[in-house]
Amino acid sequence: MMKFAQAMIATGQANWWNIAFQFLRVYHFIFRRISHGATRLQEVLADRIAALQYGPLAFEEGLTHVVGKSVEFHHLAVREIEDSVAVARALQNLYELRLDENSNLKEQIGESLNRETSEDDTHPSPNDRFRLTRKITGANESPATGMVWDWFTNREALTSEMTSLIQSEVRGA
Repeated sequence: MMKFAQAMIATGQANWWNIAFQFLRVYHFIFRRISHGATRLQEVLADRIAALQYGPLAFEEGLTHVVGKSVEFHHLAVREIEDSVAVARALQNLYELRLDENSNLKEQIGESLNRETSEDDTHPSPNDRFRLTRKITGANESPATGMVWDWFTNREALTSEMTSLIQSEVRGA
């Protein structure tokens, strides 16, 4: 469907009077809303299982960590990509970059954690996810130990491969 719509745009047929193009627009809008709603429901059910299994506080701590690291990674990756393109050099390993002190990131993390869920989100907002899981009682909450990186047998190979994939996308852009 997307290729069909793109072809219509490329050939100049994406006009307000073209009923086929208008059908595609409406179909895409409805399909996106339905599929995003189904995905959000799956996330809520998965969150429920996680909170039952490990406790709502562990769930909240884990999701807060993931959101924070996602914001940090995005910041570091964008900066490294821009720097490497500016001086025409290969990317450094994006997973080994170190964060300098940036108070703006704390604000961005806070915004990501506290934003509202929109109709176009594939996941509920973290704030909504926390609100829903706080009501769940289940597992005894024991503190987590270790690092997720410990589960990977060859961290260096994985991060190098992912950086190479991003490098190839940057070159292609």
